[in-house]
Formats: sequence, C-alpha cells, structure tokens
Amino acid sequence: MELEILRNIQSIANPFLDILFQLITICGEQMVLVLIISIIYWVKDKKFGEYIAYAVLTSVLVNCVVKDIFKFKRPIGEEGIRTLREKTATGYSFPSGHTQGAGSFYGAMAIYIKKKVMYIIAIIMIILIGFSRLYLGVHYPKDVIVGGILGVLISYICYNIYNKYENKIMVYTITFIIFLPALTFAHSEDFIKGLGAYFGFLIGMFIEKRYVNFSAEGKGINKVIRVVIGVLILLCLQKGLKIVLPSEAIFSFIRYSIISIFGIGIYPMMFKKLKIIFNNLPGIIFTTII
Repeated sequence: MELEILRNIQSIANPFLDILFQLITICGEQMVLVLIISIIYWVKDKKFGEYIAYAVLTSVLVNCVVKDIFKFKRPIGEEGIRTLREKTATGYSFPSGHTQGAGSFYGAMAIYIKKKVMYIIAIIMIILIGFSRLYLGVHYPKDVIVGGILGVLISYICYNIYNKYENKIMVYTITFIIFLPALTFAHSEDFIKGLGAYFGFLIGMFIEKRYVNFSAEGKGINKVIRVVIGVLILLCLQKGLKIVLPSEAIFSFIRYSIISIFGIGIYPMMFKKLKIIFNNLPGIIFTTII
C-alpha cells in the first residue's frame, strides 16, 4: 500500500521537480536549521534561540530513540522506487528525521511568535518537507506523518516546560538524564551525535548564564559580522574536528559537544569581550567590531 503511494508520487517526477524537492528537503536539514537558530540566538532574540534549540535538540533525541526501537527499513532499493539525495537518509526510516525536525523547528517558531502568518508558514513548510521525503524515495508515508506530529508535539511540550520553570539549567539537565538509559539499546551514530549536541547545549547554556549573559542587541553591521564570523568558525570546527578525531562513536559525541559548547557559550563570550575591548579603544573608527 505505502509503496504504491510512493510509486504514484514518483510518477510525476521530472528534472524540475527533482531540483525543487531537493531544495525543499534541505530546509529541514541540520546545517540550515543550525544556521537559522544561530542567527536568532546571536543577534535577534536570545531567549527565542535558546527555546528553539532546546526543542529541536530534544526532538532529535526522541527521533533517534524511536528509530532504534522500531528499526523500520527505508524504501530505498524497493522495486519501482528511485532515490535522490540518498546521503541524507541515515539510520532507520520511522519516523522521518527531516519531517520531525521541520515539525519541531517551524512549529517552535510558530508557537513562540504566535502570529497567524507564522502558523501558516510552519504548516506549509512541514507538509512540503514531509512530501519531499516521499518524492525523493527515502521514507514511507507513515514516517513523515508521525514525524511531523511528533515534531510539533515536542515543540509544544518544550515551550510549556521552558516557560514554567525559571531554573533552565535544571530543566536541560533533567532532559539530558532522561535520555541516558536509551544508550542501552540506541547505538546509532545519529543518536550519539544528537546526545553530544545536546550535552554541548547544556554545558554551553551553563557557561552563558553563569559567566557571559550576552545581549543580542547591536548595530546592523555588527550583527552581520557576528553571524558571518560565527558561522565560519562553526563550519571550520565541524570539518576540522571530523578530520582530526577518530571515527568511533565516542569521538562523534565529543565533536558535536564541542561545536554546541562553542556556539552556545564560548562564542558569545568572545564577541562580548571583543565589544568591551573595542568600546574602550580611543579614536577607533568603529566603536565595536561585533
């Protein structure tokens, strides 16, 4: 039944749609979501960025755990099914990581902003990204349906938890501890990476709240510079650490932890200190660099 649905969807395939749906599916991928979250956190609204990072990272862990419980295979290689962008299809099939990521990310944006237009955008993006995974032949319909529902549900639960408790570090720590028992059965690389990213988020938030407490305010050009430098450093860390560190799971955990710690806690400390330094330099053309 589900394979037949996929075959019917792929019957409309053409070169234009191939490109279109690959571009759409990218909107639910890790690097795009990290980029947007970083921009929000560093230069737009720190609390918004903190909440959306919490929701998305929690959703990633839930997705990996559920995948490792059910262990459903993907439609890749099934008769009559062609697969595009197969490199993004890591791990098991159920539920769809891209669709769940879209559900938690765009859902979190809509829940936080609370504007009708954002709800409409979120619904459209979740549906389009989910459909793109079917068109590309990497998921079954049940994968994207459950993934989308889970993503939105997690973003809603995280929003209520985030607003209910003042001690955010306690909330983040308890959430991290809840997922630790899953290590007894969830051994996928995606889960280890997700756990590492979440641990880095936890440590980074502790550093930021305890020692940094930066402000996202500033001049437009300074914000642009802050984002450009930060994104370049994150990309260098991702590529560089992957080359330097061995491929074992523990090092994937370490790599993603370092990247999260830097983005959440260390980099804000850097641009805050640079701002102070340059504010005190007499006669400089720009009173701040970042």
